[in-house]
Amino acid sequence: MKLNGMIKVITLLLVMCACLPAGAVVIPPVPTEPIYFEPHVIDAPDDLRHQSCAQLDNNIRYLQPYKYSYKPNYYQDNSNKLATAMITVDALPIVGEWLGFAYLGYSALVEEKENRRILLVKQQIAMFQQLKSEKHCFE
Repeated sequence: MKLNGMIKVITLLLVMCACLPAGAVVIPPVPTEPIYFEPHVIDAPDDLRHQSCAQLDNNIRYLQPYKYSYKPNYYQDNSNKLATAMITVDALPIVGEWLGFAYLGYSALVEEKENRRILLVKQQIAMFQQLKSEKHCFE
């Protein structure tokens, strides 16, 4: 008896689902913004255009140390190893995992900030090299 009642309920549900109006799947619009970060080209101000070749060389020389990152890689950073161990080893339940995830997120943010800083310095060096080439300093 119970099986017969269950079959009726399932049949009724299937009929109700079949009678529902079917809507078309709406495709979200394609984003017009670039997905990845695209650096802008730095234009040289007029006061830099009047500098001599030696001054442009000095500007490049002073910017060179800022082109490098002194933050250790993900795999060389011992704090990242500790955070990963806190996540995988359940020594401190819940708290250790949250602290590990929080530090890994912080580390990724610091690395992104460092990469953007280095990109800006490289763009400035490229601008000075462009000015040097316009002034024919390489001849």
